[in-house]
Amino acid sequence: MNMSHELGSILIIIHPPLAILGYLFTFLAAWNMGKLLFRRKDRKRDNRDFGLSLAVAWWLTFLGLVTGMIWAQVAWGSFWSWDPKETAALAVFVTLTIVYVMNLRELPLKVQAPFMAVNILSILYTISISFLSIGLHSF
Repeated sequence: MNMSHELGSILIIIHPPLAILGYLFTFLAAWNMGKLLFRRKDRKRDNRDFGLSLAVAWWLTFLGLVTGMIWAQVAWGSFWSWDPKETAALAVFVTLTIVYVMNLRELPLKVQAPFMAVNILSILYTISISFLSIGLHSF
């Protein structure tokens, strides 16, 4: 099998799972936010679930971004290249950070919700780039 040297890195078992788990926990956080917005019972538990899933999503997304930067440095000699996938992943992280900080500051969910929606759309866009774009992430 003729595998590029980038894919032979040990980081292939670290970076992609972190990024994917970050996105999955973001979807879970959005689901928990929806429960808080539209359900009247178990609000204390739903609030705890939302805060926890949001924090886990933020950390996993952060670690996914950092390990991706390390892998880029090892593979291509640069931490950042403004590759479409890198840029989209940064947009995901920035929008998730906005929601995370709003939640830490205890802003109303109705204020946070539009930013969470933008974050979810950013994730969907980031995933679609893998199939539609040519860049460093095209193998």
